[in-house]
Amino acid sequence: MEANNLSFNILTFNHPEEELTFWFSDTDDKGLMRVHKNLVPDEVINYLGERNHYYTSFTKEHKNFLAVSKLTKPVYESYINNEGEKKWKKINNSAFTRSLLKRYYNTQIHNHFKGKGHLVKPNFINDTEIWLPNDNFSSEYRFFEKYTIKVQIARITKQPELLITYEGTSKVFRKSLVDFMPDIDPSCFNWVIFNSNLYKFDKLPEEGKQNYENVYPVLNFKLRNALQQQTPPPDRSNKYIKFKDHIDRFYQTYLNTDEFKKIIPLDSNGFLQVDELKINHVNDNSNQLVFKDGHKDNIPYKGIKKGPYKTPDFARIQFFFIFHDSDKDVAKLLHGYFTNGINSFNGIQSSFKVPYFTKEKFSIAFSNLTNPLPEIEDALSNRNFDPETHYMAIYVSHYSKQTRNKHNKNLYYKVKEILLKRGITSQTIEAAKVRNDYNNKKRYDFSLNNIALAILAKLNGIPWQLNTKLKKELIVGVGAFKNLDTNVRYIGSAFSFSNNGKFNRFECFHNNQIVELAGSIINQVKEFVAVNSNMDRLVIHFYKNMSYKELKPIEDGLNDLGLDIPVFIVSINKTESNDIVAFDNNWNDLMPLSGLFINIGNNHFLLFNNTRYSLNSKFNSNDGYPFPIKLKIRCTDEELIKDYKIIKELIDQVYQFSRMYWKSLRQQNLPVTIKYPEMVAEMFPYFEGHEIPEFGKDNLWFL
Repeated sequence: MEANNLSFNILTFNHPEEELTFWFSDTDDKGLMRVHKNLVPDEVINYLGERNHYYTSFTKEHKNFLAVSKLTKPVYESYINNEGEKKWKKINNSAFTRSLLKRYYNTQIHNHFKGKGHLVKPNFINDTEIWLPNDNFSSEYRFFEKYTIKVQIARITKQPELLITYEGTSKVFRKSLVDFMPDIDPSCFNWVIFNSNLYKFDKLPEEGKQNYENVYPVLNFKLRNALQQQTPPPDRSNKYIKFKDHIDRFYQTYLNTDEFKKIIPLDSNGFLQVDELKINHVNDNSNQLVFKDGHKDNIPYKGIKKGPYKTPDFARIQFFFIFHDSDKDVAKLLHGYFTNGINSFNGIQSSFKVPYFTKEKFSIAFSNLTNPLPEIEDALSNRNFDPETHYMAIYVSHYSKQTRNKHNKNLYYKVKEILLKRGITSQTIEAAKVRNDYNNKKRYDFSLNNIALAILAKLNGIPWQLNTKLKKELIVGVGAFKNLDTNVRYIGSAFSFSNNGKFNRFECFHNNQIVELAGSIINQVKEFVAVNSNMDRLVIHFYKNMSYKELKPIEDGLNDLGLDIPVFIVSINKTESNDIVAFDNNWNDLMPLSGLFINIGNNHFLLFNNTRYSLNSKFNSNDGYPFPIKLKIRCTDEELIKDYKIIKELIDQVYQFSRMYWKSLRQQNLPVTIKYPEMVAEMFPYFEGHEIPEFGKDNLWFL
């Protein structure tokens, strides 16, 4: 097999000085940085007294300040442990802390680019973001390419490092704030430019407030909505190539220079190669899915042609349509498609084994486009629903879920809600999309295949299952979605799965309902143990790093149940552009193979989750080029984390669960343990009383 040739977006460097001098005070002043007491040398606390924060100057000597000189690398001393082995430990206070050194280097980098006249975000503590103008011209905007330099010390290597990322393009209006103010809510402004400096709007200096005609807003999501501008379609091009081209150019033009190397002496070998010993791969069969009669395939579109793993639970199924009078033509089109098919879609029964039947005059047409709910509810009340029949409503929506009109968006969810309250599953289909594809002779069959897949899952069918042996463990996923209208984060949780991917039940909560979240998870454990008699472990897939405050009530609940089992917490984060990535330099498209994972230290891993399954297999670019997901693995029994077999098994599990997405036949890079709760959390705030109807808690109505 061809050797790996992977590289990170990381540059290494050496400390330019073995020893540095910083100046400290207990009084704030212009140009000083506030530093927490945990980061300062002992001498500062001893001299200035105990306090929460101190103030420092990294480069300029100040009178009456305490000057402290220290090494940039700590000194170590040897000792003999209880087993008679020679070990090394760091001598306390022998060098400046890593956090303080990172701030020092961030300050140096910030001042360097600021001195060159570039726009730099004022963020000394974390990273330095540099905005460089590009050559695109628009009469409405100026365009800036954004790059971030993150200083980290011995994160991947034993040296200081720079993590270089490309953050995309920002648009800055050529019109000033004065031109917007009569009509735009001030809360829509976030970042602005004044006198070649970036400021938060609410942190604008007095001079800027006196000269709003010279302050220029940066386009953001809220401002775009206020101006009723269309959201640009997502960029589906190869982000690996785009990202690497930009950081290579940035490195060669701005970092690989004598002037920059005077403050940050970069190593001459460029971006860091990934150590072969840090690279591994999930099991070969982890991407295999099981369909009808045990047929296996790693491509859902191909495998489902053999038939789903399990057909719907219900013998008697009746479909009916809900539509506005003006969309009757779309309902007829869909009826024809479901019955007879079109192109690659052979009809919902033939392609997905979902029995299709509609009863004449049972569908609901409404006339009031702005408030259809009374008409729909009245029609539902007057329909004779057979308790032995399972009903599937096809709601032909006049409005897209993506509409910016809050009233119309609310209607989208309210129709789902009133159906759920009656125990009716629904599938929403956007009328404009159907009509547009029909009129322009586009391939709507691709959408129909995805729609039929979701309907099969909503009817308790199983499109496919994971190719794995059942274990006595429970996997619980916790995802979140922040509602931009209310600025409130909602949690979708307690999606509990068997390790073969079988879904059980879920709940939804506000962000601060930690005890309720824990109680929901414990309830799932109780149900599992009641059926399976015992349980070996609980695995929690969490959308962020799980805090002790969030974990403790779960541990307490397990103790109350008398269950002495390990709890594994797998934090799963999408790596956006401002994070660590890796590139496969042996492949023109640069994306590493699917299932490959890299150990980046401290039980953190990068997992590449895509459809490039082997060096020789044909890759479909329409599947996309997702960046890796970042995993952090912890356990209540720390000894178990040292077992690499267990670690690999948990990574395999994350990889497998990303293959259980039943909203689309295309592969997703997030596991459904995170993705499904996130989808529910997005819908949650639109439901009456922030409560999902009971019928909707144990089926996949939200797909």
